[in-house]
Order: sequence, then C-alpha cells, then structure tokens
Amino acid sequence: MANGIGGANTLSDTLTRTYNAFSGCDIVATINGVVVGNLNGISYSSTREKAPIYTMGNVDAVAFGRGKRGHAGSLIFTNFDASPLTDIIDEAENSGRPLHYYRKGSDVPAGGRSFLLGQQIDEGDLGAFGHSKLARPNYADQLPPFTITLTGQNEYGNTSVMAILGVELINEGSGMSIDDIVTETQMTFVARGIIPWRRVVGGDLRAFDASTVGPQSPLAAVRAAWAARRVQEQQGN
Repeated sequence: MANGIGGANTLSDTLTRTYNAFSGCDIVATINGVVVGNLNGISYSSTREKAPIYTMGNVDAVAFGRGKRGHAGSLIFTNFDASPLTDIIDEAENSGRPLHYYRKGSDVPAGGRSFLLGQQIDEGDLGAFGHSKLARPNYADQLPPFTITLTGQNEYGNTSVMAILGVELINEGSGMSIDDIVTETQMTFVARGIIPWRRVVGGDLRAFDASTVGPQSPLAAVRAAWAARRVQEQQGN
C-alpha cells in the first residue's frame, strides 16, 4: 500500500527506516572472528576518575580534574559438555589465529604438582624456566588479549556492530546444584577500549579498521603483536 506521497514509499519502508532496535536474539558475538555459540549474556562498563578542584573562598568546586579511564565487564556462558571456551580455542586454532600462551617449563598444569617444590633456585638462574613454548591455556586468565565483536541484525535487515578491544579475562566461576536445570560459567574481564554501536550501511566495519584504531594508538600494539607472532609461528613451521 502506498503512503499517499507519490506512491514511491510503502508503510513497510517507513517502518524499516524508523525502528532499528535489537534484542539479545538478534545479536551474535564473535571472538577474533569465531562465533561464540554458548554465550548467554555480556555486560560492560566504562569508568573514569574525576575529582573536584576547590579554591579558597569557594564552597563549590571550580573545576573537575580528569584522570584515568577503565573498561570492564562480565561474560555468562552456558555449559554443555566441555569448558565454555573449548570450542573457541579449537576454532581459533583451525582458523590460524590460536589463542595460546607461552608456557614456561616451571608452569604447574591444572591438577598437577610442581617439580620445583623444595628446590633452591639461585638468583638469575633461568635454567628452570627454559623450554618456553606456545601451549593451550589451562585457565581462562592465560588467554592472550582478544576482541569481542557484537553484531546485531533484525528482521528488517538493519545491521549494527560494536567491539570490545583488548579483552583480558581475570576471574572465572561456576556452580551447580540439583535445583539448576542449566549450568553456567561467569567470567569477568578488563579491556583496552570500546567501539560503540555503529550502523553498517553497504559494507562491513572491522574492529581494527585503520580509521578507528590509528597507528599511534596503544591498541595498535595488540594488532602488531598478533601479526608478529603469526609470522614467527610460520617461520618456525
């Protein structure tokens, strides 16, 4: 049905251009390009230190000093038959961007026992810490920094995207009981930066686009480190 203005636009076109909301059912999360299929919820926040500045003769603050900014949040995963990050680590390996860490020879594996117990190490002796090599993480906090990208698309075809950059997991916890039908794992993280929601029109928006993260940004170091490590791994093979 035409909207009465020359018949060029329909009521459906008008609604499509007007109502561009997304629910959790419309949003897909990816970690370094790998879809996270068991993510139940995600939250994030940005805080910055701001303090009032006072001078003699004024009861009210005359200005506010701006200090450091921090980004943090939490992730909630639904547990199936394996650790919630198992599939992510496997898919990252298959895609050529493994989420590994450099394991020292002295690292204690999950459930293991340290061979260094009762031994005396001289100061500066690095022999016990040799044989460093890339390995799969035993704990979530051993994962290197990664990017979480949230992409939303509704039934109208409207698409938006946001990204959380330089994510570092710091806490992990879970629990179960006979009253719980679903078992969940909660993780908290800190991050280097957040790219807010942006509309995608006629193309894709990459989290590490040069116009978003410039070469002088500290976040560019994360991108450079990933690229250097991939080159090193290829040369090693």
